[in-house]
Amino acid sequence: MEDPNVSISRYLRERRESSGLTRAALGEVAGISPALIQKIEQGTRAPTLEALTALTDALEVPEMFRDHLVALSVAQRYDSTPSLVRPADQVLLDGITHPASLQLHPVFEVLATNAAWRLLFPGLEAGVSMLEWMLLDPRAKTAMVDWEHQVHMCVYGFRVMGPGLASRAQIADIVGACSRAPEWEKFWTTEPLTAHGPDGPVVHFRDPHTGATVAMAVHSLGAALVPRRDWSLVVYSPVAD
Repeated sequence: MEDPNVSISRYLRERRESSGLTRAALGEVAGISPALIQKIEQGTRAPTLEALTALTDALEVPEMFRDHLVALSVAQRYDSTPSLVRPADQVLLDGITHPASLQLHPVFEVLATNAAWRLLFPGLEAGVSMLEWMLLDPRAKTAMVDWEHQVHMCVYGFRVMGPGLASRAQIADIVGACSRAPEWEKFWTTEPLTAHGPDGPVVHFRDPHTGATVAMAVHSLGAALVPRRDWSLVVYSPVAD
């Protein structure tokens, strides 16, 4: 697995450069010396949580990516059981009326689902990567109205945050499978226009019963309490009119 600090430094450097900021300009906003920013971007100095917070604030990093950066910075401090889904976890899923699943991020591996999820995402069940489903299962383009935008966002998140949280072999397997899709090269090598847009993403689906377009808000909730889990509870809820 890649050193988590390498992923952090790469993301911060790319984010600063895409924002058109020099290290001096970023340092002035974040209250951090340009010399320290250079060491962090080069991977020779791991940022403290305070420095990471100041930099992500100054760079206006969306909360989803901030959470990943913090997870990377503390990844080696905790033990976890990423693939364990207890019977009680499945009971929780089955008790949720909206589409819900347990997923490993940033590889989007689905570990468990409920009935509403399987109806909204036909074929996207336990053991399937959401990335592979979106790119390789033709039902994905039918189910997701804004398919191209959502896939591009997910691929971008996987590319940026995968190293450090996922093994090289796991990343290579997903890339190898997804690269069969004709759109893969574009998604993998470019940044989506709204990659750094507002938090609380909304995805548009075709209602599996009526075919009408419905807007669903995405909620991703981590399991931080004991027993610690690397998976997140992902729920799609209808957006109120």
